[in-house]
Amino acid sequence: MRNGKKTVLAVLLAGCCAFSGCGTQAEDTEQAEQGNFVTGTVECKEVYVRAKIPGYLTDIPIEEGQEIKEGDLLFSTDQRDVQVKQTQASATAQAAAGQVEAAAGQVQAAKNAVEAAAAVVDKANANVQLLETEYAKYQELYAMDAVSEDNMDKLATQLEAAKLDAQAALSQQQAAQGQYEAATGQYGAATGQLQAAKGVLAEVNLNLSQTSQYAPCNGTVTMISSSVGELIGTGTTIVTLTDYGDRWIMANVDEYEIGKLRIGQEIPLTSKAYPDTVFHGKIVNISKNPDFAVKKSTNELNDQDVVTYAVKIALSGEDDVMLYPGMLVRVDLDKVGEAQ
Repeated sequence: MRNGKKTVLAVLLAGCCAFSGCGTQAEDTEQAEQGNFVTGTVECKEVYVRAKIPGYLTDIPIEEGQEIKEGDLLFSTDQRDVQVKQTQASATAQAAAGQVEAAAGQVQAAKNAVEAAAAVVDKANANVQLLETEYAKYQELYAMDAVSEDNMDKLATQLEAAKLDAQAALSQQQAAQGQYEAATGQYGAATGQLQAAKGVLAEVNLNLSQTSQYAPCNGTVTMISSSVGELIGTGTTIVTLTDYGDRWIMANVDEYEIGKLRIGQEIPLTSKAYPDTVFHGKIVNISKNPDFAVKKSTNELNDQDVVTYAVKIALSGEDDVMLYPGMLVRVDLDKVGEAQ
């Protein structure tokens, strides 16, 4: 009887030991499978093409899912309102150009008048100088009684008249100069109005060109938000383009691991969607600003927050399998720099 009890006890002890050993091995296997991973999200370049000019949509020659190239037409809006503004702006610019031309003619005429008045002033001053010289000689002759007093009076009268003529010519020259300056001011104002009119016309022409929006890059049409005939406003998103060729992973790495990472390092990536495929990534940016705390401190433990930093990992274009935006990817921090 005692031997039977000893046998049962030995079997139970062996079972417990075996169970304990299995548990330890299972925990070790789970820990080995976990490794030092962080989870990242696949993102890619998205471009939101918005309407610059309000109006009715007249054409959307694309469909969702369509592959397009840079420069392809995405949508068009009604041009009639802008064309009316273009006609008005063009007429205003032409009128301003006419005013500039007329002002330029006035400036030239005033300049000619100034030059003519200057010539008259020079001639009048020369006549005064000639009469003054002659009068001085006649005074010497008059002192010797070689010239009569009547002749001296006539010469003095001529000299006085010449001086008056010189003063009048100078006044005319000053008036012509004033007219020239006024004409120059009018020309400057007309030129300013012409430049403003040209600016308005250029803006209207730009708006007219933007009634048709073209693809800014290659990509796939992932969403069309409006329909032909719909009235849209400025800034309304009409088409969303996605460039699946420009993809990257955004992962949050805690502060204990961020020191291992450097821009340019290669890193392997895996996805549940393709468990047998290892993707190739390269670190292109490490944010210097903390993102959020993965571990909050508590008063009882007196710990500190553990924050994370956003790491951007570019995907290699050599990988044939597509990782779609929003997919979760495991980033193996223990194998940084080992990707080939």
